[in-house]
Amino acid sequence: MIRSSPILEDASILMQSHHVRSSLIALFVAVPCALSAQLTQVPDNQCVYRLGDNPAWAAVDIDPGGWKPYTDYRMTGDAWVLWVRCRATFDTNGIQHPMLAVGRDGHSQAKLFVEGQPASESDWEGVPIWIYPTSPEPGHSTRTIAIRVFQKLLMPGDMPGRPVYLYFGDSEYTRNFIDAHRGEALKGFIPAYSSYLVIGAAGLFLLGLFLFDRSQKAAFWLGIYCCCVCLPRSNVMLAYLSGGGSSILVNSVLFGLSMIESWALVRVNFALAERRVPFIYWLVFAAWVFIFLGSVLPVFLPAPWALPLSLFVQVTCFKPIWCIWGFACTAPFVAFWPWNRLRGHMRIVAALSAIWAVIEGWFQLQQVIFDRNTWSGAVQSWMSLAIAALLIVLFGYIFHQQRITADERAEMRGELTAARQVQHLLIPDKMLVAPGVTVSSAFLPASEVGGDSYLCRALANGSQRVLLGDVSGKGVAAALTSALLLGAADRCDDLRPAAVLHELNAALRNSGIEGFTTCLCADLSATGVLLIANAGQLPPYRNGQEIEIPVGLPLGVDAAAEYTELSLQLAPGDKLTFLSDGVVEARNALGELFGFERTRQLSSRAAQQIADAAVQFGQQDDITVLTLSLAPTPAAV
Repeated sequence: MIRSSPILEDASILMQSHHVRSSLIALFVAVPCALSAQLTQVPDNQCVYRLGDNPAWAAVDIDPGGWKPYTDYRMTGDAWVLWVRCRATFDTNGIQHPMLAVGRDGHSQAKLFVEGQPASESDWEGVPIWIYPTSPEPGHSTRTIAIRVFQKLLMPGDMPGRPVYLYFGDSEYTRNFIDAHRGEALKGFIPAYSSYLVIGAAGLFLLGLFLFDRSQKAAFWLGIYCCCVCLPRSNVMLAYLSGGGSSILVNSVLFGLSMIESWALVRVNFALAERRVPFIYWLVFAAWVFIFLGSVLPVFLPAPWALPLSLFVQVTCFKPIWCIWGFACTAPFVAFWPWNRLRGHMRIVAALSAIWAVIEGWFQLQQVIFDRNTWSGAVQSWMSLAIAALLIVLFGYIFHQQRITADERAEMRGELTAARQVQHLLIPDKMLVAPGVTVSSAFLPASEVGGDSYLCRALANGSQRVLLGDVSGKGVAAALTSALLLGAADRCDDLRPAAVLHELNAALRNSGIEGFTTCLCADLSATGVLLIANAGQLPPYRNGQEIEIPVGLPLGVDAAAEYTELSLQLAPGDKLTFLSDGVVEARNALGELFGFERTRQLSSRAAQQIADAAVQFGQQDDITVLTLSLAPTPAAV
């Protein structure tokens, strides 16, 4: 005789999805007497099972040898196909539409045989249902039921159990009852899943914020965490509402993706603290990769391989993996350490992160110690609300920081614009060239405004003056320093190059401006005499060869600095090349410098060609190149 059970913990006769089954448990427990006479479960002690596959096992009379009590069943790697047989007596009194139904645990496939004949499939989410033939008189009917079970894998997040359960009851009453009271069962999930939807919306916004500002790493990882928390729960909610479930692949992928939330928790905290993630925490990432592959890979494998692999990942490795994820919850305590050095809003952020991690850690702990199905469901609502509140506060902080960063960048862009305007004014549009001298120039500013500047003009005595400088630093300060030095140089036309550097050094020191400037000053007379003095600048090249000249201290370093002047006689047709360190310090994607040797080899070319070569190699700083050529004498023509 089948016992009439009001508990009905395994209400999977109605839905394929194990998530939907869980939602109906609350419904049935809330009204335990409503279905007690209309739906009963065949006791497991009236059933036996046997691993393997033999169509003859569907017959009424078979050899009982090799069959084991169904109560002793344990899922193992070789249990991917088995048969379950039950001999039970059904009381059909008061049952207008009698039925037998096979409830499946997870995504196992079942085929029902009654008295050796296959049962017809119903439209109840593919659950095998056998409708009793009309009997003239109600009474007791003893039947032999056989069920062929195929279970390819253990679904991610599930615990191993018995694959099928057999139920007897009234089909129409049960269907109508479930349809009428489904909404009541869902009410208990509204707080938790509303919180998850809020978390998911915040996650999408944070990911959009990261796309707008790629420096917001905390926004990216918090967005990933929020989406990982929301997506699988949203999938469950859709299953509740639709009365069905997603495919094995979708469920496995969503489960695997959701498990990255522990790694995201680690990255969020270290991003907020602006610290690198310690190597030990990469164990959390490795655990996620393992669980993701272990959840998705069995879907594509044949059952003899898929079931053992899924059992290994979901059962054998369950506690070690969750312990590692529990370790991830120590991240805020490490990221913000020492806490006594935190100031202002960072203390609040650290405290919120710690509370968040404690909630997550407690959840991970109860997954390992207690029953992960019942206990997790009990804490689901308040935990989701608490995490939603904490994440919204952190979201507000990250958004506030992004606004501050955006304002600072806007201010910086304004400063760079002003600096470029000043720099543009310092670079002469047209150079005054002395008779007998040919001058060409190339100036290619970097993305950040540097401190390159130059002066090239004819002096009253007929000489051609070249002044090339490079101010330390970037931005408006560098541009204003260049303006100061060029303004001082305008008052030095009657001085020799060494005296010019001395005056510029004094002007820079007296201005109170911090930093230094490398500078080179050269005068080329009409007779080909070159006077040159150097304050830390790169020496020029003569016909492809570097000129060896004394190098003094950069301007602004020492008020008592002295500069040595070199005199050199040029021949008609000689070519001088002056350049800034932006050429030599150009760097390619491999980190290789353009270097002095490449610069020397190109030094005889036109100024624009040298500058273009450095830019193509990998410009890092302002590039300035000046070339002076002494015209050949008529006799040399």
